[in-house]
Amino acid sequence: METSERRWKVPSVFWLPLIICGVLLFVVDVFQSQYTMIPTRLANGELFIDQDSLKGFLIKTPGCRIPYMDPYDHTIKKYIHKEKRPVCNDGVPALFESNLTSVFMLNSSLTNYTDQDISLVNCCYQPFYRDEPTGSDGDNKIKFAEKCIPFNITAEITDEFIKVTCHVNNTVIYNDFFSFVPIKTEKTKFEITPLNILIIGIDAVSRLNFHRQMPRTVEYLKNITAVELLGYNKVGDNTFPNLMPVLTGLSEDQLQDLCWNEDNKKRFDKCPFIWKDFKAKGFATSFGEDSSWMGIFNYMRKGFTQQPTDYMWGAFNRISENQIGNSHNMNVQECVGAREVYKVFLDYIKNFVIKMDSEKIPYFAFYWGASLTHDYLNKPNLGDNDYYNLLKNIKDNGHLNNTVMIVMSDHGIRWGDIRQTYQGRMEERLPFIFMVLPEWYKRQYQDAYNNLLKNSRRLTTPYDLYETLKDLLNPFVLNHDFLQKRYRDNSSRGYSLFNEISQKRTCESADIASHWCTCQQSMEIEKNNTMVVEGATFAVDYMNQQLDGYAQCSNLTLNNITDARIMSHGDHILNGNDVKDYTIVLQTVPGEGIFEVTLRNTVGFNKTNQFEVMGTISRLNLYGKQSSCITDFHLKLYCFCKSLLSN
Repeated sequence: METSERRWKVPSVFWLPLIICGVLLFVVDVFQSQYTMIPTRLANGELFIDQDSLKGFLIKTPGCRIPYMDPYDHTIKKYIHKEKRPVCNDGVPALFESNLTSVFMLNSSLTNYTDQDISLVNCCYQPFYRDEPTGSDGDNKIKFAEKCIPFNITAEITDEFIKVTCHVNNTVIYNDFFSFVPIKTEKTKFEITPLNILIIGIDAVSRLNFHRQMPRTVEYLKNITAVELLGYNKVGDNTFPNLMPVLTGLSEDQLQDLCWNEDNKKRFDKCPFIWKDFKAKGFATSFGEDSSWMGIFNYMRKGFTQQPTDYMWGAFNRISENQIGNSHNMNVQECVGAREVYKVFLDYIKNFVIKMDSEKIPYFAFYWGASLTHDYLNKPNLGDNDYYNLLKNIKDNGHLNNTVMIVMSDHGIRWGDIRQTYQGRMEERLPFIFMVLPEWYKRQYQDAYNNLLKNSRRLTTPYDLYETLKDLLNPFVLNHDFLQKRYRDNSSRGYSLFNEISQKRTCESADIASHWCTCQQSMEIEKNNTMVVEGATFAVDYMNQQLDGYAQCSNLTLNNITDARIMSHGDHILNGNDVKDYTIVLQTVPGEGIFEVTLRNTVGFNKTNQFEVMGTISRLNLYGKQSSCITDFHLKLYCFCKSLLSN
C-alpha cells in the first residue's frame, strides 16, 4: 500500500493537451471518412485526384467548380435536431405478421384486441388487385376478390396482395394488409447471366443531409466500396422532372411532346421507360413507391392504364394507407396499422430481391420511398438503422454478387428555414447518389470502373444515369476497346458514367438551367440594389402572367426581398456579351409566399435592362391549401385563391 501511495502522478494539466489532440484527431478522422469518402486511386492504383489540389472544392474542373461545404456549417446547424418516431396504432401491436410465404397470428398480441378465447376468433384473407382505370379516372382503382378465404392462426399465401380481417361474434376486431412476391414471369435463358439492376430511392435528401442524418448507412456504403457522385446536380424542381430523365432520358417538355399528352389521354403507357428495354430482354420488372397518393405518376396526373411493370407495389400502398393508415403528418400517413410505412416498404424490397435471386430470375427494380423523408429535414435519421440493415442483408446474403445497386435521391429538401440559406440552396440542388458494382465486374471491366471513379469528381446529371442504365442492358461489351472506339456526340447532354466525362463540361452543355446550376460562384449583394429591385418586380410580373386566365387566383405583389446574389459565369456563357445572372429570394402578398428566382440580365440596344427567368421559380415555403382552387401542379406554387381573402 505504501508503494502505491508513493507512485508518481502525472499532473492533470499534462493530460489536457493530449486529450484535446486525441479528440481533434478522432473528429478529423470520422469527418474525413464520412464526408470525403471518394477514392483517389483507380483500380490499378494510379492516382486520379489529388485532394490537396481541390482547395475547398468538391468539383474543380475547367467547366465546373462546386464548393466544399461543411455539413454542420454554423448557418445551418441550428436547423438540425432529433425527430420523434411516430406512435403507430396508438401503441397497439399488430395481431398478425408475415414472412415470404405466409401470414401468422401473434398470440402475444391477442389480448390487445379481444378477451375471448382464441377459438372464437375467426379470420379470413381476401386477395385484391390493381384495377385498370377508365376514361379520365385516376390510377387508383382496386378490385377485391369476391370471397374472403377463412383460416385459423396461419395461412400460406400464393396471392400478391391480401387483406386480413378477423371477427369475434360477428364484430370486426382487426384489419391488416400484406404483400408477397409470387412468380409472375417465365424464366428466360441467357447465354451469360445478366446483371440485375436495383435502384433504391429516398425522396428529398441532399448529399450532405444523407451524411448528416444517415451516417451508418453511408459508412456501410463506403465499406462495400460504393462510388459516390459528388457532382450529381438536379435538372428540375421536384421529383418528376428529376426522375423522368433517369427513367426515359427525356425532359418533362419532351415527354409531353412525345407520349404524355391528350392524344394518349395524359397517361404514361406509351412513354419509353427504361424498364421496357429490360423487360424486352427477359428481365422481371418491378416499380414501387410509398405515399403513392402523391407518387411520381399520380400526383395531379393520370398514371397508367395498363400496369407498367410486372410488379407494382403502389397499389398495395394506396389501399393499405386508405383503410388502416394512421399518424398523419403533413403530407403522409406515417403508419399502416401498427407498422411504419417505410419499414413495410423496405421489407417488400428485401423480399423481392430474395425471391428473384432464389428463383434465378434477372430483374430491373426501381423503388422510391417518400413517406419518411419528403417533408422534414431531420426525419431521415429515423430510418438510418433500417436502411443499413436492408443493405447489409442484401449484401451478406450474396444478392449483390450479380447486381448493380444504386442508392440515390432526386433533390434536397425544398422548403423550410434551411432553404433560405445559401448552403440550403446549394444542398437542394445536390442530391446524393451511390453506385455499387459487383467486385468481379470491377476487376474484369476496369476501364469502365475507372471511368466511373473519375466521374465521381465531375459534373453529372440524371441524364447521365439514364445513359448508364442503357449501358447496363449489355454490360459485358464495356471493355477497353469498346469504350475507346465508342462515338461520343459532344453536343449530347447525357453520357454514360462508364465513359469519362469531359472536365470542360458546364451546366449549359449538360442542359442544367442556370437556376439549378451549382457550378457558379456567387456573391451576396445589397437587397435594395436597383438591379435587384427591378429583377424582383419582373419576377412577380412573370408569375402573374403565368396565372393569367385563372380568375380564381389573386394578383401577387412584391412585399419584400430577403436575399440577393450575383452569379459569375465562365467565358463559355459570356461570349463577349454583358450577361449577368441574379438569384433573388422574395416574398409576395397575399399569402406571404417565399420564392427564389434566377434571372439572366442583358442590356438591350436601348440600354434598358432585359430579364429572362432561368429554369423555373422555386417556392421555398409550403402553400398548403392556399392554391386548392387550381389543379395545375406547376401553377399551384404561385396561386393564392381569392376565396381565402374574405376568410
